[in-house]
Amino acid sequence: MNNGKELRAKIATLFGGAVWGAFWVPVRWLEAAGIAGIWPVALLYGVGALALLPLAAWRWRQLRAGGWRLHLAGLMLGSAMAVYATAFLFTEVVPAVLLYYLSPVWGFLLAWLVLGDRMTPPRWAALVLALAGAALALGPESWPPMPRNIGDWMALSSGMLWVLGSMLMLARPVAGSLDYGISFFLWGAFVMCLAAVIVGPLPEAGAVTGALPWLVPLVIVLVLPGCMAAIHGASVLNPGLVGILFMAEIGVSLVLAWHLTDEHIGMPQLAGVALIALAGAAEGLWSIGRGRVLRRRARQLE
Repeated sequence: MNNGKELRAKIATLFGGAVWGAFWVPVRWLEAAGIAGIWPVALLYGVGALALLPLAAWRWRQLRAGGWRLHLAGLMLGSAMAVYATAFLFTEVVPAVLLYYLSPVWGFLLAWLVLGDRMTPPRWAALVLALAGAALALGPESWPPMPRNIGDWMALSSGMLWVLGSMLMLARPVAGSLDYGISFFLWGAFVMCLAAVIVGPLPEAGAVTGALPWLVPLVIVLVLPGCMAAIHGASVLNPGLVGILFMAEIGVSLVLAWHLTDEHIGMPQLAGVALIALAGAAEGLWSIGRGRVLRRRARQLE
């Protein structure tokens, strides 16, 4: 990979992580505007899907050629983010973010049990750090660190779905990152709108039309580019490096929660965040460190 392409992918991943860290804010705004149930996420995804339809029509041959692997990965990734965003309607910001970021644990365990990957020392360390961080953040009454409500369970399951979708996308790529991004958003919109219609109740037309003047530009200018950037970074960079760069999401989520909500964020929560962030970055830091050591030894032997 040339340096320019790698740098662009790194910037895209940082941007995508930052946008996802703020994803819960418009969801809470829509709920405050009187759009109840899971309709806030369905509306956000629906606006994005409508905006993407012209691009999807232009890329229809590539979307068809990707076959079931492309669309199953899109369904899993899109559903993961939809469930994650919905979790913020039923639980607090910090538990939702931290339980989602237990995804490295599921990724390592699935790669070990399903793909036969070796459990390396940094992976075992990441597992221990992630569980310790969750225990700290969720409080002493949550041991073992288990979800406490439906929102916590949704955040946890969204991390598992994201890992499965990522494994499918990386194991045998069948399309470019643009097509994976389109599939991600269209399938996410389909799942959320179908679930919202089934669960109900339908939002009032006045509440929806009142939100559209700020929601449409927000989705087009920020949400769609952020999602596309995140998918692009994940399809280009080493997964360990992606884990490090995506830690931007945790920082953005915490800062926004600190300023925009009255949720309690004390030292145990901050310590839990630090441990889970370190767990997500463990393998990437190990790989980067080993790479530097090997390059140094190679220079010494020259």
